[in-house]
Amino acid sequence: MEVKLLRVTEEGIDLVAEAAKVSGVFSTQSAKEIVELIVDNDYSSVLEHIDLTFDISRISVALSRELLEHRIASHTARSTRYMEEKGFGYYVPRELERKGKEEEARIYREAMKNAKEAYTKLRELGIAKEQARYVLPLALHTHYVVTMNVRSLLNFFMLRLCVRAAPEIRELTMRMYKICLEEYPAIFSNIWCRGFTLGVCPENEVRPNECPFKKILPKKQEIKGKFEERAKRIIEKELKTF
Repeated sequence: MEVKLLRVTEEGIDLVAEAAKVSGVFSTQSAKEIVELIVDNDYSSVLEHIDLTFDISRISVALSRELLEHRIASHTARSTRYMEEKGFGYYVPRELERKGKEEEARIYREAMKNAKEAYTKLRELGIAKEQARYVLPLALHTHYVVTMNVRSLLNFFMLRLCVRAAPEIRELTMRMYKICLEEYPAIFSNIWCRGFTLGVCPENEVRPNECPFKKILPKKQEIKGKFEERAKRIIEKELKTF
């Protein structure tokens, strides 16, 4: 997997601060203070003025489908309809690279070999790329360009930095996060998974033992349970006013 930054909005901190002043943020604060206030209080719409474009290569088609779930972004992917895929590269799950998984790895690689042979044979028989591509596996390496604004990136990081995220997309997220942190530390230094960012973990009982925050962050259901009944009565009262 390779991740490169193609383009980033320059002087984004000043841009966001100036935009925030339009909506009423005190002009006496510095640009950095305004941005920190925005991030801390989740006044995040103004962060959409900053865009980052990433070039992502040697990821699987399966991962690219997960990226498409993040719809507030611009997506461009290598086309299997127009590009030749003979001798394609593919993603190998880390679990198959562990000691003791030799047989499982053999079965996996054999499946990739069979897919390559089937695709190549179909192409040699004159089958068009857009038809032959249906034998290609989800593990197929693809090339991807994605542009996200900072608000979308914050959501992306909060979801995909969680230890429960699929391993390949979590690795991608880590690489993208490091780039964002280097470009705009004032925005991203206090952002991680939802549990860290919100101070309470919505994963509740499904948090695995490898979660580094499991012993220090409360579960959402624990916090909500303390006030839920009283809050429901308040909501009922509020509804009666309309």
